[in-house]
Amino acid sequence: MNRQLFLLLAAFVLGSTWQISTVFGNAGEEEAWFDFFKKDTEKDAPKTDEENEKGVHKHEAWIKYKAEELGIDTKGKDLKTLAKEVREQKLLVKAEELGIETKGKDLKAIAKEIHQTKVLQEAKELGIEAEGKEPEALAKEVLDTKLQKKAEELGIKTEGKDTEALLKEVKQALIEQEAKTYGVDTNGKQYHEIVMEIHEAKIYDSADKLGIETEGKEPNEILNEIFEDYAEDAKQLKIFPFEENKGKFYIGHHGKDD
Repeated sequence: MNRQLFLLLAAFVLGSTWQISTVFGNAGEEEAWFDFFKKDTEKDAPKTDEENEKGVHKHEAWIKYKAEELGIDTKGKDLKTLAKEVREQKLLVKAEELGIETKGKDLKAIAKEIHQTKVLQEAKELGIEAEGKEPEALAKEVLDTKLQKKAEELGIKTEGKDTEALLKEVKQALIEQEAKTYGVDTNGKQYHEIVMEIHEAKIYDSADKLGIETEGKEPNEILNEIFEDYAEDAKQLKIFPFEENKGKFYIGHHGKDD
């Protein structure tokens, strides 16, 4: 199995990256940390220090919100440092939730253990025998099982299709469902463009429900306002970016460390 496919498999099991999103998983509010204006052609392009700095500041409200939630002291820290601490703390919290010992381990080792633990949990839930199987093989089996089930739900034929082809078809069907829900036209648009428009539609929908004035504001500005001033209200209403997503498609971007 090539490295790229394995990363997709791992992400799929964890329900955490842009490529896979949480197609079958349960995501939290951190899925709202994304860049509205990032184009497909730019996704893998190297960034300058200035671009990276701007990118961090686009997510300032989310970073500060998560830092406070995680009990991280923000005093005297620049945003880049704070973002790093948030990612690290989220990883440690996830390890604790899964009963993983972190003492004396570096973050890379902890992340690997989290992944393996979640793969095993998924396998157990799906009735897949894990004993004696390599992590990559088990992750692929979990993915294939989930894909088959989801494809069946969506009325997608699976015969003769490999994992990547089926995954692409399932993702497309799911995003079209989500787009229809929010009145987003998908005709002639790339996947990434549709994702951005759905996110925008969700933000304006939340703003409307929260009574936030949106005229003259960019989507990121509105999202920041939700995090800064309306987080508890949005949580109570279970609306974006705090909506419940278990068992439904949710288009995420950044949650690499979940």
